[in-house]
Amino acid sequence: MSRSVRNIIRITIIIGIVVLTAVTLWFNFSSKNQSTKVGDTAVDFKLKTTEGEVIHLYELTKEKGVIINFWGTWCKPCREEIPHLSEANDLGDGSDYEIITVNVSENKQQINQFLNSLEEEVNLRMAMDSDRSVTKAYNVGPLPTTIAVDKNNKIVKKQEYQLTQEDIQDFIKALNDKGE
Repeated sequence: MSRSVRNIIRITIIIGIVVLTAVTLWFNFSSKNQSTKVGDTAVDFKLKTTEGEVIHLYELTKEKGVIINFWGTWCKPCREEIPHLSEANDLGDGSDYEIITVNVSENKQQINQFLNSLEEEVNLRMAMDSDRSVTKAYNVGPLPTTIAVDKNNKIVKKQEYQLTQEDIQDFIKALNDKGE
């Protein structure tokens, strides 16, 4: 292959990389799908739980704050976090806040197998977001992601990645401080 042909190929490859990078950056920065943040109005949703009941966010927030935890059975930090969330939910008297979980893209059987594999008993309402519509509405990226919604349907706290027990208490405090 001659030197001029190699140079043309190199230039073509470099131009292709630059164009693809520019298009990717343009789509990422011009997208209207911004991340959900503190101060935003929570997106209302209705999801079915593993027990067959329907959770309606705005119905829950009429009376109490809600901590929404997005998770997956394959997620190791979720496995460690779920028992702590259940414990915090059990410690509350049910009048100030409720913790609900939203499983992303899995079915009832997968969720139940996961729960049965845990050493601790879990007492949380497990909503199923099979089509990821709620996950997409909240622009959830990494799992777990946790969002606190007060009685005014405002997001008062959000954290991506695993919560510690102290973090969970901070979520509860955020609801009590803002949800009055």
